[in-house]
Amino acid sequence: MRKNNTSLSRKVTVAVALAAAVAGVTAWSATAQSETVARRDAQPERIMKGREVFHFKSVAEMASTSAAVVHAEVVDVKPGRIVGDAESGGADQAREVTLSVDTSFRRPFVSAPSTIVLEEWGWDEKGNGYQVGNVAWSEVGDKGYYFLARTDDPSRWRLVSTQGRALEAPEFSLTSSADPNSEIHREIQSLDPLGFTMQLKRLLDTKNPSPDLPQPLAEPEGLTGSAADAPAPDDGAEEPIPDDSVNDGSEPGDGG
Repeated sequence: MRKNNTSLSRKVTVAVALAAAVAGVTAWSATAQSETVARRDAQPERIMKGREVFHFKSVAEMASTSAAVVHAEVVDVKPGRIVGDAESGGADQAREVTLSVDTSFRRPFVSAPSTIVLEEWGWDEKGNGYQVGNVAWSEVGDKGYYFLARTDDPSRWRLVSTQGRALEAPEFSLTSSADPNSEIHREIQSLDPLGFTMQLKRLLDTKNPSPDLPQPLAEPEGLTGSAADAPAPDDGAEEPIPDDSVNDGSEPGDGG
């Protein structure tokens, strides 16, 4: 059986770009990569905190700082890389999300591949599922806007911040992954997909540079390299539970 809730509150050695949003992982354990998790939760049962590198105040600020901004559809999700080992607090496994890109808004990145592999988190070494911040697990068929940064692996991307995803929702609306109390969340939620598309095209048009596009934010001093990859400080608080969590204390389900 799973341990009690308090015991599940631990430091997770992952770089969540979740900005996993959040910084890219730089050190992957060869031993951990060779291990496999026999059973994984089919859905997250905890919401973990990530060490955010950026806290954006506006869509313009986030667009300026992102290496790529795309509109895409999720076409595949599967277990991905494993980071960490027992000595570092446990091995955590990412979810590998394949995006089929139909629009790339940053003109310097129009050569970005039509298919992008996005990493999100994830499972712990026992197969218990968790999400980081408000970035709920991706599902095949999701469509939306992704603000991206590179990882240490040239073939993989991450969200520039946990604020960096806006999914198309029913009734021609958007669902932001940003903190519901933040300015950027309110800005995104005030737009429909057509309005959001027009805003991004205007902001990122290099032929007619927008006066509203700010300079990219620089990574804060002390949050680069290994420091950026460190877990968020453990305040001892119990993690909140996602709305769709079964939270029944059972062993991980057959999630893949």
